[in-house]
Amino acid sequence: MFIELDRNSGIPVKKQLYDAITLKILQGELAKGEKLPSTRELANQLNIARNSVIEIYEQLTSEVYLKTVGGRGTFVCEGRGGIMDSGVLPERKRPDNALNKSCIDFGSGVPDLGTFPRKAWLRALKESLDNAEDSELGYSSVFGYRPLRSSLAQYLMKYKGIRCSYEQIVIVNGTADAIALLAILFRKTMSRVLIESAVVSFVPDIFREFGYRIVPVKVDQSGICTEDLPEMKESLIFTSPTHQFPLGGTLSVERRQKLADYVKARGSYIIEDDYDSEFRYAGAPVNSICQRAPENVIHLGTFSKTLAPFLRFGYIVLPGQLVPQVRELQSLLYRRVNAHAQMALNYLFEQGIYVKHVNAVCKLYKRKMLTVTSSLRQEFGDRIQVLGASSGMHVAVVFPEPIFDSKSRAVFLRHEVDAELLSDYTIEKRETCDTLILGFGHLAEAEIREGIRRLKASVNELAY
Repeated sequence: MFIELDRNSGIPVKKQLYDAITLKILQGELAKGEKLPSTRELANQLNIARNSVIEIYEQLTSEVYLKTVGGRGTFVCEGRGGIMDSGVLPERKRPDNALNKSCIDFGSGVPDLGTFPRKAWLRALKESLDNAEDSELGYSSVFGYRPLRSSLAQYLMKYKGIRCSYEQIVIVNGTADAIALLAILFRKTMSRVLIESAVVSFVPDIFREFGYRIVPVKVDQSGICTEDLPEMKESLIFTSPTHQFPLGGTLSVERRQKLADYVKARGSYIIEDDYDSEFRYAGAPVNSICQRAPENVIHLGTFSKTLAPFLRFGYIVLPGQLVPQVRELQSLLYRRVNAHAQMALNYLFEQGIYVKHVNAVCKLYKRKMLTVTSSLRQEFGDRIQVLGASSGMHVAVVFPEPIFDSKSRAVFLRHEVDAELLSDYTIEKRETCDTLILGFGHLAEAEIREGIRRLKASVNELAY
């Protein structure tokens, strides 16, 4: 395995080694199942400390690029060889048949699926079933597995500042399922829903299906613009104050208080979408807006980003006065979530595995975020503004001119890269926009750098 290190580049040797190995794997130069040199052999070849090689091998093993077989050595994981050439990329959030096999896709909303703790999950499934009481194998509660809800209540108080009892928590099949339930709950008493003007598309789509009038509210890099809230009663407000999607802002203390005062004065409800607050890279963790208006905030959480989307797990934290209504509705609709999977998830909480896992992947995403921001600066310099880099798995990149439109994607694909436009997420559709949304959770660092290089070529073609 030939690797050349440049000791005059200013880039740390360990970083160069990491990048070199991942790029060889992604491009297929290192095939799946191929054995790598021993740490001692590679350290001697490169004339670097063996501990440096050990650290990089361990990091690549944790990221599921490599695997160690006792007594045999270190190998490229079966699912990792030739990702760029073979098209083995995580499924994109938005359906599309136009991507070719070598395209680097910056689609948002997909975590690094290779980090899912498979062994821990399998053990949790087995242990939880082995220890389950016979009664727990029957029809479960419409609100979910009680021990899991109790574990969640403790977790939410410690990490999100939410004080609630397990009785206020409902386990659901993801955020979309939670929104559908709330749309059914309020459709007889509320006719309008105020939604941030840029938002993930299924939110307004679901509310429209249940007959709500959608009222867009301006959003900027600091979140929902509370000064633009209309003077109306009997409305819901959907917002993502901790990490606005897609612009990435965190709602300021002043705006949080204005929003809380607004709903308290009108007897309205905030639906707070907290989809990835666990991944914060700068400053202190941001608590839920529940703290400011506990009787007027419905908090939504998900495990799709911290674990994996296939689990279809989410939860709702209800104000106390809504608990009886939701229980009645859940019973009427006979809605339930897989009980065995809930038991397994609770096992991860009780054993401390979930928190440990979140902390580990947070460090991984922080490294990826640094790769995104540094690569953007290297390629575009001061021409751009990067929003939302303090948390999450995506950034918004603002260009000085609105050069992107419906034809831009064809240019991206010609350069074997793909990215979303801000206009893909605006309720009021625009013909042009100046902002790209780059999701990176599912991409390796080498893919991120190469993808941004390809984006620069695309932007240059669009601009000139």
